[in-house]
Amino acid sequence: MAGYYFNLPQITDLTIPQQAALDDSGQIALSGGPGTGKSVVSLWRHISNYISNPVKRSLLLTYTTTLKEYLKACCRSQNEEAAEMVATSIKSKHEIHTYKFTEVIIDEAQDLDEEYYHGILSKVSYGADDSQILYPNHCCYQSQLASLFPENIEHVLSKNFRNTQSIMKFAKATFPNAVIPREIINGLASNVGELPVFMVSGGICLEGANDKQNNAILEIINTFKSDTHNIAILVPWKKDVQMFEDILRGKVDDFSLYYENKERFPDGCTEIKNVHITTFKSAKGLEFDTVIIPNFDILKKLPIIVHDKDTGESKLICDWQDLYVACTRAKSNLYLISNCDIPSLNSVVDKTVL
Repeated sequence: MAGYYFNLPQITDLTIPQQAALDDSGQIALSGGPGTGKSVVSLWRHISNYISNPVKRSLLLTYTTTLKEYLKACCRSQNEEAAEMVATSIKSKHEIHTYKFTEVIIDEAQDLDEEYYHGILSKVSYGADDSQILYPNHCCYQSQLASLFPENIEHVLSKNFRNTQSIMKFAKATFPNAVIPREIINGLASNVGELPVFMVSGGICLEGANDKQNNAILEIINTFKSDTHNIAILVPWKKDVQMFEDILRGKVDDFSLYYENKERFPDGCTEIKNVHITTFKSAKGLEFDTVIIPNFDILKKLPIIVHDKDTGESKLICDWQDLYVACTRAKSNLYLISNCDIPSLNSVVDKTVL
């Protein structure tokens, strides 16, 4: 099995709005839903800083180590020095409060709290989307970012380049709180695609695996696997990643996985292969030709809140945004495997019983 197939759009293929954001000489505030190219614009802005003017040194930051590796690999195809200046937001907090760069470009800016931005010595450009906030206890809404950086010029990206129309219609129907303008869906008329496939496995518990589900996952992987086709199994928590690691071991030639664990992954995610198992949150910013979401009946359990018996505090650990992000990672094929039927999805999926 090959490594993740990276395909950075050529700078000449950017749309007029994307090019306008790239060429803006001032600091920018990018917004737009999944697949509209916020990360692509940030990447090319960062790369262009190094290609056009080696003195103009920028730093490109993102929240997760998985997305950092993706962005570094995309940069590496154009400029090695730019690739070396891609990092995670949290680990670089001291650096950006100590050193002055020509520009700090922050992708997924909504995932950092407001305090993070105070005291940054450099000019800041950023991309953000409130509908993709995965950490509500430490986030920064777009309205807050606009107040923090009032001089940034707003660039709204309103054309989806990742998903099919069928996947976005599914997302709009399934996640009514997500901001998906009608123009996004209408703009995908030339890329309708197949309906997401909803498989009812008849499992007995939400978080467990069952043979029907396992066999379906292996069949999907065997159907699509190739050196240029990226496949993801996306799950809510690390224990689920571990469970599907065991299921794939010995049955799939080669695959990668990642979840937050300093002992097993002390340097974060350092490798992405074209069959990858990871959590909803760690998939943020990535895209895959085929996405498989097992135990999809988690949809009926949201929001999932845990209570600490010692402190009495409640913590939100999974909500609709997590599942929305997972579903919108799919470029062409979205497979949802559920232990039970969800009739409300009938109009936007192709249903089958395993």
